[in-house]
Amino acid sequence: MIALRCLYLSALVFWVGGMVALGALAAPAIFDVLEAHHGLSGRVEAGAVFGEMLRRFRFFEYGSATILLGCLGVLYCQTPRPTAIGIRIITVVALLAVSLYAGLGITEQIAAVHLEIASNIATSIDTSQYAARLDFLYRLTTSLLLLNLGGGLSLVYWEARARIA
Repeated sequence: MIALRCLYLSALVFWVGGMVALGALAAPAIFDVLEAHHGLSGRVEAGAVFGEMLRRFRFFEYGSATILLGCLGVLYCQTPRPTAIGIRIITVVALLAVSLYAGLGITEQIAAVHLEIASNIATSIDTSQYAARLDFLYRLTTSLLLLNLGGGLSLVYWEARARIA
């Protein structure tokens, strides 16, 4: 039971810590440096770099969610009053749903905009519509990351104040 709880807490802390590292450290640094050196094209490059970082993090995120749900499922079956565990399971499922939407739905939209830009690069078109769309999608991704971070931190808080059983 202790090993299972330790695995659960480790997966939770790694998931939340990864979100903090990406959102508070990596994204601002990448955008600041590339925009400072390359201007508007640097912003597009920064978006591509950070997008790839998010894509790779998604696998880690989905794995963490799977571990969390597996541990909580076992604990749910082994505890005499599983109500609190049920709430945790619902929270993790909601966080995973948000991650899947951001990882699959929004990432596809960003890729489609980049494909449109690439196919129209030879023509002299107004790129402001693409920039506005990408900015919206990046802001939406950031908002969903913050939503998940809040949910993850609520689970960390819950674990800090009470026992699972």
